Amino acid sequence: MILEGIGGWGKDGAGRSARVWQEESMQIAVIGAGISGLVCARELARAGHRVVVLEKSRSLGGRCATRKFGEHLVDTGAQYFTLRDEGIRKEVEQLAGGQLKKIEKPILSEGHIYRAGEERFYLANGNNRLGSLLAEGIDVRRECEAGRVIQDGKRWKVLGEEYDAVVSSAPWPQTASLFGLDPGIVLFEPNLTMLLEYSVSWEGSSYAKVDASGRQPLAWVACENGKAGRIQNGKSVYVVQASVDYSREKLESKPEVWMKELQSQFEKDWGLDVGLRGAVFGHRWRYARRSGDAIPPKMAMGLYVCGDSATDSRIESVWKNGAETAGQVLADLG
Repeated sequence: MILEGIGGWGKDGAGRSARVWQEESMQIAVIGAGISGLVCARELARAGHRVVVLEKSRSLGGRCATRKFGEHLVDTGAQYFTLRDEGIRKEVEQLAGGQLKKIEKPILSEGHIYRAGEERFYLANGNNRLGSLLAEGIDVRRECEAGRVIQDGKRWKVLGEEYDAVVSSAPWPQTASLFGLDPGIVLFEPNLTMLLEYSVSWEGSSYAKVDASGRQPLAWVACENGKAGRIQNGKSVYVVQASVDYSREKLESKPEVWMKELQSQFEKDWGLDVGLRGAVFGHRWRYARRSGDAIPPKMAMGLYVCGDSATDSRIESVWKNGAETAGQVLADLG
């Protein structure tokens, strides 16, 4: 942390550019350890501020999630990410090194290649590793639910501690609750996700199939075998994601109801034998992705929002927004 010198830019301990502050650094809370929140925290810490990230769960990376599924490793949230922005691409390449891999097989939609020519990436040991890599050197407090953010003069209190600024990267309904704002301004779509294991080898012609129309119960089916080293020999593991309409309809239903329906529909569509079934896992994403173009209202001074409350839900977009929000915080505090 750099605390000496006069205003301007210097180098931190790793030789990276960092803001040099003449006076004592500011205390900033970032709520949510998703990709956007961690990028924001990282940039603020580089600038010499004291940053605390408050994450209510045990995991890092938010909806960039991965889990062990028996002997397999499966991405249960974001299935892949793009790196269209050259600046972000360089950052990810530097962070991930040899873990960064490319999905080689195509995605199909109604028999045609979906977004032909698009590069799709993943991390060999799980997409959630993006969160772990971004969090290195940051004060992240896991299993720490923030609660209401309370104004105290020109500062803000979170869990009894005072901060000069608070940034929320949580989905808007949660952010609105923290900041005392209208939860309906930015809408989010739910998603029901299943992992399905079968005792059959992957046929290998495509990575995934997508129903771009949104009319079918199954919106997305991907085979994790398309990611090298993820799945044990002689098995295939599929990630099944339901459509928005189906997910909304069944969100509050018992998991065994919608899991049975989705698995039956998947086996019918893909011609898989019931006798080859293996392990099954289901997960409800209540706030899976942003819906619509509405943006949150202007925040009170010292309160900020980043992530897909302010942009679209692609990893690349929330990464960029996290960095932009950090820049805004620095400009306001400076």
